[in-house]
Amino acid sequence: MIDEFKNLLSLYLLIPMVAVVGLAFSLRFRFVQCTHMLKAWKFFIGDRDPSGKRSSSFSAVSAVLGGNLGTGNISGIAVALTMGGPGALFWMWIIATLGAILKFVNCTLGVLYRQKDADGEFVGGPMYYLSKGLGLKRTAKLYCILAIFAALSVGNLVQMNSLALPFTQAGVPPLLTGVGMSFIVAMVILGGLKRFSAVASVLVPFMAIAYVAACLIILLLNIDKVLPAFGLILQAAFEPLSVAGGVAGYTVLQGMRVGFDRGLFATDVGVGIDSIIHSSVQSKTSMTETALTQGLISTLSPLIVMVVCTLTGLVLITTGTLTGTGLESTNLCIEAFKRGFGFEFAGHIITVTLFFFAYTTILTWSFCADKAVEYLFSRKMIRPFQYLFVAIIPLGALFHVGVVWTVADIFMNLMLVINVAGLIGLCRHVMLLYTNPERKRIFLESN
Repeated sequence: MIDEFKNLLSLYLLIPMVAVVGLAFSLRFRFVQCTHMLKAWKFFIGDRDPSGKRSSSFSAVSAVLGGNLGTGNISGIAVALTMGGPGALFWMWIIATLGAILKFVNCTLGVLYRQKDADGEFVGGPMYYLSKGLGLKRTAKLYCILAIFAALSVGNLVQMNSLALPFTQAGVPPLLTGVGMSFIVAMVILGGLKRFSAVASVLVPFMAIAYVAACLIILLLNIDKVLPAFGLILQAAFEPLSVAGGVAGYTVLQGMRVGFDRGLFATDVGVGIDSIIHSSVQSKTSMTETALTQGLISTLSPLIVMVVCTLTGLVLITTGTLTGTGLESTNLCIEAFKRGFGFEFAGHIITVTLFFFAYTTILTWSFCADKAVEYLFSRKMIRPFQYLFVAIIPLGALFHVGVVWTVADIFMNLMLVINVAGLIGLCRHVMLLYTNPERKRIFLESN
């Protein structure tokens, strides 16, 4: 029943919503997520704070990517291709492109409606622009409740669930893995925003570059299969595809639905948690300029995530691990790396990568959930929630993988519905900023 509800929600509400709203916003803002990509990179690279004393644009994107570059980019791609076929990857590209403009709008709004808390730090996000911009205080509280449960499932149990599989194969008891993760997570999240930003700024670029390099090596070793793999992805996106022997197959609709779900999970497009992070950025520029630049910078994260997802998908396809192995999720990726490099030890690359990906994802979701708790109750309740968040991490290793993924998807989908509805209602405010003289100074300078 849960699976059926999730499927109906995706097919008849979420896919049309993201496709229509994403396309409408893209046309309205002249595909700013594509035309001003170089400008976004310039802002991103140019705003760093090596001292770690403030939340910069670099640390914000690193934190968002820390949440995006989780098990969804490894285990999630394996799930997508086994459930929806190679064509699912194409629909993930579409969702990421259309979803990037949703990030532009919600991160701009996040800065516009942010405020300072008792410690002088900026706080913002969907709950603030839903409440202050549209007067929907109850809806804002509902969003926070969903964000908390999403953090406990998507950003906690799911990450631990996927991480436990390879560690269990290596002979490490699941409970021990969970307890170890709880300890190192607590060391960061109990240290506040500055420690979180510092860790994200160092870990995320390192782990992303290392994983991309490993994937590129495998693809270079199988260079003759790369172009046919892209052809298979495009063919499967528009034509029903049979697997080996024709015993089972993938329909176009199935690939579209699975691609959407995995694309949403991997990039968080439309969900709104990225605006919580970008709202914390401290800048000396005006509120208008900060809002527009953070909105533009936020469009980078889904595109970077799709590069990582595409590399994972190509590795799975070119190494021939999609059929005949009987494996699923993380174990399928481990087998692909073993085949790709030609030796057993290569499978540990996935184990190490998953550890860092899961770790940073847990940290990012914990931070966002803290802000939701603060909005619902008070800043005093953040610490008790952090203890609860850390305490349940080991439980993720004990849940069945299918149940965890499904529940996580539902919470993410409901957050998306609420947030996108808010973006539609407030889009005109972003358009006014985008078309005024301030916009010309920021966006029309040479890229």
